[in-house]
Amino acid sequence: MKQVINNILKSPLHVLEACVHELKLTFSDVGVIIFFLVVSMAYPLLYSLVYNTEIPRDLKVIVVDDDRSRESREFVRALDATPEVWVVAYAANMQEARSAMASHDCYGIINFPRDYALNLGRGEQAHVNVYCDMSVMMRYRQILMATTAVQQARSGKIQAAKASVVPIGLGGGTIVSAQVPLGNTAMGLGSSVLMCILALVLQQSMMLGVGVLHGGVRDRRRMNGGIDPLEHKVPAVVSVLGRAIAHTLVYVVPTLYALLLVPKIFDFPQNGHAIEIMIFSLPYILACSFFSQTFKVIVKGREATFITLAFTSILFVFLSGISWPRQSMGTFWIAMGNLIPSTWGATGYIAMQSNGASLAAQSQSYLMLWLLCGLYFVTASLVEKFIARRQNTKNTKN
Repeated sequence: MKQVINNILKSPLHVLEACVHELKLTFSDVGVIIFFLVVSMAYPLLYSLVYNTEIPRDLKVIVVDDDRSRESREFVRALDATPEVWVVAYAANMQEARSAMASHDCYGIINFPRDYALNLGRGEQAHVNVYCDMSVMMRYRQILMATTAVQQARSGKIQAAKASVVPIGLGGGTIVSAQVPLGNTAMGLGSSVLMCILALVLQQSMMLGVGVLHGGVRDRRRMNGGIDPLEHKVPAVVSVLGRAIAHTLVYVVPTLYALLLVPKIFDFPQNGHAIEIMIFSLPYILACSFFSQTFKVIVKGREATFITLAFTSILFVFLSGISWPRQSMGTFWIAMGNLIPSTWGATGYIAMQSNGASLAAQSQSYLMLWLLCGLYFVTASLVEKFIARRQNTKNTKN
């Protein structure tokens, strides 16, 4: 490690040369430009447009009222008054309602059994059957939430009517509860999911671009008898550091765009301080660069880069905790997630931009990103040495 540090301190000019060389390779390759710039700026826009609706409203439902009582009609009127659900029609039976759902004339069915009002009158538990289209989870969520809210409100009225009258002067009263979202004020899927995706896109586009660059090196060596005519020979640690600096410079604009501008355009949560977010993003981009340079060893050619994307994207989304809480994962998966820069990058970015946390409050994520920078700088340097040694061995044999 001491020798590595000495090589860097003695070769600042070589680091600069490696940085310039990487920039030249980047901007002379259309494929790399697409991944570094176009993908990192187009994907946040695309995902934001897809989730821009945030919360679906007026989802069509059909009612099958086998009870046909005053209580069931009041329930339907209250349900139709919610912003989530639109009662478009009544069906004579469940078969007719299912046919309507199959033809996408509705996305949910509300069924009242024959004994609904009778059970309410007896003070027994009454059931309302809800059938939802599960092809889109947002529809299922909204219909279920609206039905549950109406049912709870009506149950509260029934219980209040049966409760004993509180004598005047005793100060009794009903407990009032209110839901006040702090970060995701719209309570929308876009504001909760997109904040993680925005950070993840930067890492994935970085991996793709670095993979294409490395694949280009391998292709040039195959076409030139094991020699890369564009190779810039410097020590491994110098090459890795110079590339990382080049990647960071290239990603200044995409990072500003993805983490600050896109939330502003689509009105996603914007509670963080812009300067602190950019300070936080510095070790994140560096860690992504070293991480990408480490795993470029698995890339055998330019086309193989797409396999890397297909294999890693879903895994990194899962490990970030967006699809399943990290605290509910097993020890192995938590440890795996801790080694991925996007896990800490997304965690810190969501806390700062959505919930208004300061950089000091996210010191754990910030420190972990710097630790990952050190870890993957070492591994990337070892990978660079391994690749150079293997290539020298091949050239010697030839």
